[in-house]
Amino acid sequence: MFRFRKQLSREMLRLKIPSFALYLLTTVPLIIFEEDINCMTAWCGTVVIPPTFPFIFVEMLLLGVLVLKVRATNIVRITTIFSVFGLFWEIFLGGLVGASLLIIAIIGPYVAVSYAFISLLPLNVLLKGKTVSDSAKTTTPSTAPTGPIGVPG
Repeated sequence: MFRFRKQLSREMLRLKIPSFALYLLTTVPLIIFEEDINCMTAWCGTVVIPPTFPFIFVEMLLLGVLVLKVRATNIVRITTIFSVFGLFWEIFLGGLVGASLLIIAIIGPYVAVSYAFISLLPLNVLLKGKTVSDSAKTTTPSTAPTGPIGVPG
């Protein structure tokens, strides 16, 4: 995901959908896929949409709004902070409540990677889409005549 995020987001941004809507649409299959893996051994692995989906979707919605309000630009930093937030969320409110420190030490990195997996591509789509739309708003079309290959002159 980390290696191909730029190519994937560039192809996704070719769709004529607002970047925030595309951000939210991108999160849906990633959340379902990741939660199906995480819930595989429990009962929630037997349903199509896991019961944890609404909570994580709201987290992603709030993350997107926060990123746009703060005007954050570093995707790796945002993803790392969200992964740490997700780890604490799971320790205090989620699946790691009441787990021993040994279990948290073993499962914690996997939980952080899970949160990074569901946020990296959507954040890339959101921020790249925002910069594309911002640059389209600030540039004005040139009125200079162009040659046969688009070069002025």
